[in-house]
Amino acid sequence: MITNRIRRVLFYTHNSIGLGHVFRTLAVITGIRKWRPDIDFMVLSGTSVPHVLMRQGIEVVKLPGVKKAIEETGCPLKPRYLRSLPVDEVLSFRQTIIREAHAFFKPDVVMIEHYLAGLSGEIAPLLMEKKACRNSPKDFALVHLSRGIMGNDFSLQHYPDAPCSSLAVPVYDFRYVFDDPALVCAKGPAAGTAQIGHSVRYLGRIAEKSIAELPEREAIINRFRLADKPIILMYLSRHGNIAGLSKSLMNAINLAGLSRNYQIIMVAYPYLNPEIIEDLRSDIRFRHVRFLPFFYPLIDLIHASEIVICRAGYNVINEILLTSARALVIPEHHPSGEQEERTRLLPLDNIAVISEEDALASPPAQVLLELISRKTTILELNFDKYAIGRKIIDELEDWTTRRRRVPSDFC
Repeated sequence: MITNRIRRVLFYTHNSIGLGHVFRTLAVITGIRKWRPDIDFMVLSGTSVPHVLMRQGIEVVKLPGVKKAIEETGCPLKPRYLRSLPVDEVLSFRQTIIREAHAFFKPDVVMIEHYLAGLSGEIAPLLMEKKACRNSPKDFALVHLSRGIMGNDFSLQHYPDAPCSSLAVPVYDFRYVFDDPALVCAKGPAAGTAQIGHSVRYLGRIAEKSIAELPEREAIINRFRLADKPIILMYLSRHGNIAGLSKSLMNAINLAGLSRNYQIIMVAYPYLNPEIIEDLRSDIRFRHVRFLPFFYPLIDLIHASEIVICRAGYNVINEILLTSARALVIPEHHPSGEQEERTRLLPLDNIAVISEEDALASPPAQVLLELISRKTTILELNFDKYAIGRKIIDELEDWTTRRRRVPSDFC
């Protein structure tokens, strides 16, 4: 008798640039766990914050870190820490770990986040295993998870000779997009996922917390030992002219006279060069700024802030919308134009958007004053990871019930 109960899920997330991938991974897992706490999850990731997952009782197989040098021409891949090794050797070792983890864990489901074929095609062995064992007793559900804008394997559209590009799409059983279908379809071919000829499920946006899970402001103030003053929060990631941008923003805060009545908090991104933070700490303009290391979950501090100054990454934008925070958004430049595209689709009730070039050219004091004077619009959004988790696990277990177990010569 074939059971439809999922027992083990193997989750791959590459993490070559930022932290958002691992936090979406955590949101998906905790969304499923509400309904199926008995499932074992194993995450394969190059993340620099594996403890975020481990603190939730999620087993992590840490892949050697690889970063995409988006500040260099062609955005080459480089080892994050093992700088004496060629990146090809690091990627080959990662692929070995991935293959061995799959053979050991024998998952019922494999979830691939972001790149359809993995970073530089490193999950090719899993794709080939899936293709060989389809409809056999060793078959497993293969699931792709996308954040929406540029959230699929972007190389499949623009670089048809990319590793495994011809193999990746057909072997997937499910493709989920964490975005609104109307918005995605309106974005056109550049948005990606809906344009590839395969079934796609739009599940809506996902965030790590729901409105009901956010702590009261007083609890957040006490946790970080903050003064009971309104907060201006700066969180600028690690790409671009962070030092120059931070100094221009502090000039704007001082010109607007906000430093007298607001406490200024700057959260340092984990991948940001420590020398930049030391430079800012020694600058007299930052003498009253409270510097905090990156912590999780950042959404709590966003919820407690009057103004948030940030980039336009998927996670932080969802957290701003979820909390109805007023925000000055400065998109990062990426070759895909992803963050600029995301800002064009934002409801601007509580948000002002300026380019990095404009922020560097002239301190945006008037923009900040205008934001301060705005009345907050309660957006009443609640990106529900638990509803998403229920949808995913129900469909996966229905799949295990319906699939045909046909003997295969390859497995």
